[in-house]
Amino acid sequence: MANKSTAEQFDLLYGRLWRAFFKPDAADLSQHERRLLHHVPTVGGIPLGDVSNHLGIPKSSASEQVKSLERRGFLTRRRDPEDERRLSIVLTTKGQKRVASDSVLDVKRLATALKKLSTMERVALLAGLERLTAAAPKVPSPRLGP
Repeated sequence: MANKSTAEQFDLLYGRLWRAFFKPDAADLSQHERRLLHHVPTVGGIPLGDVSNHLGIPKSSASEQVKSLERRGFLTRRRDPEDERRLSIVLTTKGQKRVASDSVLDVKRLATALKKLSTMERVALLAGLERLTAAAPKVPSPRLGP
């Protein structure tokens, strides 16, 4: 890795970490369904087109996933009070609880690996990640709403 740029080294290490700690499909939700739920803001809603764009799938496929999640009580659709033609995808209470308790990472495996680091290494790792996050482009979090 000595001949690679810092960004290339980070990309390589990030990929390894992702594969090591990525949580496979849950018993009740596929990865696409989890991604969809995590993309819907906890405050307000999101148009179906935004869901489709985020997942990189046609609107018809996104609509089918939304319907499936709606039948299982994770999502609902609401009409925009200012424009009755527009529908917003909204998390239900069950959906909000699922998103709040869910992680794309296997937190137990991550915790086991972190225990192998010294306290100083863990502090340095978190400090470095916080600095990198602060330096990263600002992207609104869908969980926090507008």
